[in-house]
Amino acid sequence: MTATDIRVKPRRNSNRPIWDEEPTPVGKAVKALFMICYAAAIILPIWAVLATSFASEEALSRAGGNLLLLPTDVSFQAYREIFSGGSLTDSLVLTGVLTTVGTAISMVLTICGAYALSRTGSLLHRPILWLILLTFLFGPGMYPSFLVVQKLGLFNSYWSLILPGAVGTFNIIILRAFFMNSIPGELLDAAKIDGAGEFRTLFTIVLPMSKAILAVIALFYAVGYWNLYFQAVLYTPGLDTQPIQVVLQRMLMSTQGLPDGAQAAAQYQDQGEAAPTAALKMAVVVCTIIPIVIMYPFIQKHFTKAVITGAVKG
Repeated sequence: MTATDIRVKPRRNSNRPIWDEEPTPVGKAVKALFMICYAAAIILPIWAVLATSFASEEALSRAGGNLLLLPTDVSFQAYREIFSGGSLTDSLVLTGVLTTVGTAISMVLTICGAYALSRTGSLLHRPILWLILLTFLFGPGMYPSFLVVQKLGLFNSYWSLILPGAVGTFNIIILRAFFMNSIPGELLDAAKIDGAGEFRTLFTIVLPMSKAILAVIALFYAVGYWNLYFQAVLYTPGLDTQPIQVVLQRMLMSTQGLPDGAQAAAQYQDQGEAAPTAALKMAVVVCTIIPIVIMYPFIQKHFTKAVITGAVKG
């Protein structure tokens, strides 16, 4: 037997941290078990919601109205009811319009504000920047915000769901920092020497180089508008068509033994409608999740690039 045939177990280097060491078989097994449990905790609830949304009324009756993991009778009745052109369809369309219009307005205002604040020689640059930063420390509160919306004539108007929160302070600060740190100043100076104005510089140089961060901020705004709930309850209680999140909350509360649940159930009775089934509730949940799930894969590469760029430049 030669010396090369003898395998010596490598000793642990005391100067190297424990997480740099090769994990033991037991450690690998524990990590694998943990990841399996973690994935199951995420996947199983989503699968139960999806399976229940396709369950028939007979299958739900046999299950006592609970969530199902394996529906025996597949039915598309819940989705047909959602997209039949009734109130649920109107709520979905309204939410889509609010998300599209709100995201477009927010992006325009955020880009213009961030670019103006990134130009240190702009008019009233420092006072405006300080006023924006102060909103991190002093929030307006619910009652003052309600009074502002009411005095501006936006109460019971869909514009009250867009205009009060059209610009996110965090987003405008992040985008301003990106413009200042990631856009070479030489390009801006060259554009100025060539006679390009601020708008031309913004649209031809700055925005094409900022696709990653713009995609991420647009995703943040879109998710916020799609999940509108509290603002709708506070500012638009008198409107017939509500965002889908408000409708979903009323549907979920209608079968709960609580005062709000009794009120929601009474609303369905006053409208001559039956209380929603578990399949219909879960189908609405699926409809509220799918747009974000579809959107995220297209934004993921930009999201990763923006995070890496921010980490390097920051």
